[in-house]
Amino acid sequence: MSFSIKHILFLLLPCLLGGSLLGQIKINEGSNQNNQILSDEDGEHKDWIELYNSGTSAVDLFGYSLTDNADEPQKWTFPHYMLQPGAFVLVYCSGKDRFASQPFTSVLNETEYLPYNGWNRHSFTNSFVWDGVSDIALNVCSYVNTQYTLNCTVRLMTGAQPLTCFNHNDGNDASCSSSTGYNSTLRPLIRFNGLQIGNGNAQNSPYDYPAPYGNWYWSARNQFIYTAEELNAAGLEAGPIDSLSFEVLDAIQTTYTYIDFSLSNVVGHAYEGVFLNSGGSRFHTNFKIDASGEQVYLFGPNSVLADQLDVDAEALNLSVGRVPNGSANVGLLQNPSPGESNNGSVLYSDFALPPVFSINSGVYSTVLNLDFLNANGSNSTLRYTLDGSNPGPNSPIYNGTPVFIFQNSVVKARCFKPGLLPSEIKSATYLIGVSHTTPIVSVTTQADNLYGPEGIFDNYNTDWEKQAHVQYFDEIPGHPLLFSQATSMRIDGGAGGSRSHPQHSFRLDLNHSLLGDGAVNHTLIPDRPNRSVFGSIYLRNGSNQWNILPHKDAAQVRMLGKSPTHNHYMAYRPVSVYVNGQYFGLYELREKFNKEYFQQYGWANDSLDLLSLSYYYGSVLRAVEGSIEPFWEAKEEFNELETDAPDFMEQASSYFDLNNYTDYIFSQLWVANFDWPQNNIKLFRSPLTNNAWRFCIQDFELGLRPNSWSECQS
Repeated sequence: MSFSIKHILFLLLPCLLGGSLLGQIKINEGSNQNNQILSDEDGEHKDWIELYNSGTSAVDLFGYSLTDNADEPQKWTFPHYMLQPGAFVLVYCSGKDRFASQPFTSVLNETEYLPYNGWNRHSFTNSFVWDGVSDIALNVCSYVNTQYTLNCTVRLMTGAQPLTCFNHNDGNDASCSSSTGYNSTLRPLIRFNGLQIGNGNAQNSPYDYPAPYGNWYWSARNQFIYTAEELNAAGLEAGPIDSLSFEVLDAIQTTYTYIDFSLSNVVGHAYEGVFLNSGGSRFHTNFKIDASGEQVYLFGPNSVLADQLDVDAEALNLSVGRVPNGSANVGLLQNPSPGESNNGSVLYSDFALPPVFSINSGVYSTVLNLDFLNANGSNSTLRYTLDGSNPGPNSPIYNGTPVFIFQNSVVKARCFKPGLLPSEIKSATYLIGVSHTTPIVSVTTQADNLYGPEGIFDNYNTDWEKQAHVQYFDEIPGHPLLFSQATSMRIDGGAGGSRSHPQHSFRLDLNHSLLGDGAVNHTLIPDRPNRSVFGSIYLRNGSNQWNILPHKDAAQVRMLGKSPTHNHYMAYRPVSVYVNGQYFGLYELREKFNKEYFQQYGWANDSLDLLSLSYYYGSVLRAVEGSIEPFWEAKEEFNELETDAPDFMEQASSYFDLNNYTDYIFSQLWVANFDWPQNNIKLFRSPLTNNAWRFCIQDFELGLRPNSWSECQS
């Protein structure tokens, strides 16, 4: 660990300042290897640090800042937050750039409500207390359970930031619990306690959002943020709020089954397509901690360095911390304690050496006798498993007698030594007497990652990511091992059966920042001879054509995607898959429409907007990469073009690539794809496509006979 003269002076300054409180606040613990330690309010596992007040007096963190770059001391700055003596506060280093907020307070659930023209007043059954310094977030969910209906038109104001998030759906009130939505810079004028907040003359149409009385598609969720500056300017004072009102310009003659209102104090939040949830928001910095570890700095007011911690946990689900709390004794913690005391924990400085296998992974024609090498000395033990589970303190001990491998097996081994953390887990796959003409993909993971309450196969509608190991054996005679590495594993696909069939479709993210070892550099798909980098692979079961014509989609999109068309498609090759040593069937190893895909083929650089519309995700257009706003802007400007202008086609193609769009539409119509356009839409744009939107063909398996929704056949 090295320091510049500037950093040493920063460390000395708090001492020279005498009575300063800077020395009280410590970065007490942190992890850049969080996979199961804790999750944030979005259910995601992000890097984190913990601050600790080691003094005897409370400290207001206002003006304190966190950074991963000492030359940029105010990279992320705290709002007012009192940290009591002996207390801890968690900060996620996620890049989400949020400030902690309180949970929402439910103030009113109004049933059988009929809006009317003018200011509609809603008197709360539970008061909400505004703290006088925070912004106010208002969550409104409206629902009609009898019919489609239109939105009430209300008066709106415009702003520079997206302080509104909204979503809607058809047939039920699922929007009330949706986690993602659309951003908007429009918000309704509102009155809190009779005081009007803001001014404006904009309005929504009966079909447009935001709309606090919104039920176009049965159910709608809207969240609006009103800033402390606006609230103070209107004369609102800290204390209870017992009513709100919206100005309705055109009421619909429909009675709402219910309208639900809740409020929360928030700080400095602007929407990025994600609703604040009922648990409130937490502290999130605008930077992430590097996967290989890095220094995190805490600066006090006036950019004086208060503390720093080298956050490099080195292995999954470990942390770096101080024992006792706030001390100079720093080491690795096997049992992290975010938000709680480290006192009593054991500090470690190193790991045991990993085991060495006597036989390499591979496909063999005879039984095997497997030995291990343990270089940790006589006071250590080597433990192993044969079922894909991670070796633990109760796993079988290797005592020098060879392990007899007589059937397909996945072997994991790990070394344990007192005073050291357990070694890295080593894994090998042995396939005995199998015969395949395809490449072989062997995936190893703990059984409870697949089955049971936390298993992705038993909970196939989730997007949970699990730790796994993958080995790829090529199809060349003898099936030589092409690569072997750590990866994340998650269910993939939509509603057609990719997720739910017993042979589940799943994705391996080789380049996962935490669970993967990085992209592989091999030409995995013969149909793509010029592609040699794969950060993820998709193992697809055929979806709607599972066990019938599983490669139908792959064949049809290839047929309509090859040059000279201007279509984009996902190529494939068949592979035989084993999971924890058990044969799991023939799969398609498919590409994915992701950032890497478009970069590999020269259609995108680091700047990419990739959008998706899928029935599985509510048939709502959403951003997979980048932002959705440029699409709506392009659509609006496109609709304003003069169709009789001499250069109309040239202008139109600057928004939507017409060569691509023409081939895309012809392809959908030629296969008679009834599973579109309310589903299966992907489109993208980047500077390398002149920012013109281009569409991608996918999921043609229900088009063309046989076994289709169509009467057409090729």
